Order: sequence, then C-alpha cells, then structure tokens
Amino acid sequence: MTVARGRGARARLAAALAAAALAAAPACDGDVDPCASVAGTCLAIHVAAAEPDAVDPIDQLDQLELDILYGDRHATTTVQADGGRVVALPVATSIAVDVAAGDELTVGVVVAAKLAGTIRGTGAASATVAAGDHAALELRVAPPVACVAGGLYCGGDKLAGDPDTLYQCNAGGVPLARGACAAGCVVTPTEDDACRAAGGPCVEGGFYCGGDKLAGDPQALYRCVGGVGTAPQVCADGCVVRPGQDDACR
Repeated sequence: MTVARGRGARARLAAALAAAALAAAPACDGDVDPCASVAGTCLAIHVAAAEPDAVDPIDQLDQLELDILYGDRHATTTVQADGGRVVALPVATSIAVDVAAGDELTVGVVVAAKLAGTIRGTGAASATVAAGDHAALELRVAPPVACVAGGLYCGGDKLAGDPDTLYQCNAGGVPLARGACAAGCVVTPTEDDACRAAGGPCVEGGFYCGGDKLAGDPQALYRCVGGVGTAPQVCADGCVVRPGQDDACR
C-alpha cells in the first residue's frame, strides 16, 4: 500500500490503480456506469469530444492513456476496448481506489485519446472521492497544442490540465503530472513553468522540493542558495516535503 494526502486527512491508495476496459457510452445521456460492478470506492470517467461538429472531429479511438495524480502520488495506465477494437466517442471507463474509512482524496486525471497509435485529443478534470463513494468525471478532449517534449508546463499552457498543477510534455503532447502546486503554478513564456514558492524564505544550504519555499518542479529536490533553488535532483518516485527538516526524495 502507498500513502497519499487527502484534504486534511490521510488516504490510502492501492499501489496499482485498477482501470476498467473502455465501454461505449450513449451519445445522448451518458447513462453507462462503469462503476456499477465496483463494490468499493470508484471514479467513473466519461470522455467525449470537445467539438463533436468540427471539420476533423475526434469521434473514434482505440485506446485511452490516463495520467493520474492522487494526493502526492502519481500513476499512469492505459485502457482499451475489449479485443482492441475501435470505438466511437463518448466512452467510459473507471478507476477503483482504496480510500481509508472517513477520508477523502482529490484525484486529478488527464486523458489522451489515441487511434492507431496517434494522439487525437487530450483533456483533464479532477474530483474529490470519499471512502465508499462512486464519483464521476466528465472530460472533453480537444486536439493537443504543440509543446516542447520534456518541457514543464502549468495546466492550460499548451497542455490540458489543472492550472495549479505542473505537467511535463511527453512525446506527442501527452501531459504527465509532476505534482500539484500549493501556491499556484507560474507560466514563464521563455523557459519552463514552475510551482510558485509556498512559504519561505528557504534556509541557506537546505534542501527543498520544488514549490516548498522555493520555485520549481515538485518532483525535484533543490538546494537553497541565495534564496533560490539550485542543482535540482529529479526524484524517481517523487519528492517528500518534511516540515522542520530537509525535504528528500522518496
């Protein structure tokens, strides 16, 4: 089991998030409930085209890539229709989560709709899930805007996502969450975007995750020199804020 932060509580998530296969949703009312067979906490994800009447509409897909940010943890998964067949939008899938009794957890989801290996569109949304509940997300996918592979962007700056979350541009324009920004995300047109420093100032020589008393990437560990972060070390499994002592890679 891994541990993630809920709003004012602690919530436990399964190490691997279980995602259901794609199911076609009725175009009119979206009545398909992908959580119907899930006994525990479940987040239903309904995906539709942002502009279904466009000249080149996003109307079919054979795969969804899901990028999931839950508490201070991150996961990715891929789902497709049974047999790998092509299905028409709208579609639905679900994520089963394990939230401790009495807790709740905010889950941010970015989807990339793919057809024959090509990304047709991306979209993002978030929801707060309480233990035992079935919640739902409605996502609208639109053609991705060109971003620099490997670059860091606030959600909405060339990448679909939450404006207070920092993402990395993956190949083809797929957003990969780096982490939520406690003090907001800052768009910088000429360089990587970053989480704004929360609190501060940082202590000279101390080590901090990006966004904790110095601006930066929440999955990187920085050394405070002259009030700014230097020598970033990217943390493979995330960076942990530890009040009262140096932050550290998990």
